[in-house]
Amino acid sequence: MTGLSASGNHLYLGSRNQNRVYYYTLPGITTRTNFTYLMGYSQTCDIAVNTADSVVWVASENTSIAIKCYDNDNTMVDYIDISLIPNARGMALDPDGFLWVSDVDADKIYKVDLTDGIEGGNHGVQGLTVTPSSNPFSGAMTIQAPGVNASVTVFDMHGRQVESDNFQESWTWNSSAPSGTYVFVIRDDQGATETLELVKI
Repeated sequence: MTGLSASGNHLYLGSRNQNRVYYYTLPGITTRTNFTYLMGYSQTCDIAVNTADSVVWVASENTSIAIKCYDNDNTMVDYIDISLIPNARGMALDPDGFLWVSDVDADKIYKVDLTDGIEGGNHGVQGLTVTPSSNPFSGAMTIQAPGVNASVTVFDMHGRQVESDNFQESWTWNSSAPSGTYVFVIRDDQGATETLELVKI
């Protein structure tokens, strides 16, 4: 088990091996109830539960998305990319709704405004300009990144990785994946990252 969060009369527990978040009703820790299943490869490090919105924030290692947010229908509803917080580990939500995240490699603690982004200045990663051919799209879709050698990783909204590839200047996705929203994480060979959320119809 990795990750612990308390809210109201519930104690939430993240399972690294089972890719799940469970909760126990206090004061007696007896019956375990499933809160959500963390789709895909999570390698959970810590969790922070927002019971007002019925979501859980999950810090993961060895993934392209540092922190994923799941609702209790097992759907990834938000995320924070590793370009903002490269190595998220410990997390906590304060009473004002800010998410506090420790970064094990940078030796920093980030204060995340979940409506406005990260506070606290330059994170050392420059933006990357990429352009999709259309959004929404049906059939094939091309991402343009002029003059750039890059990698692209595609996730569905459950956080499952559906494709990964390298490309130079442009990349076309002509997948048989079902209709839905997909997250495209593009990273160039200098470490700059851009994330696109595109809809396949």
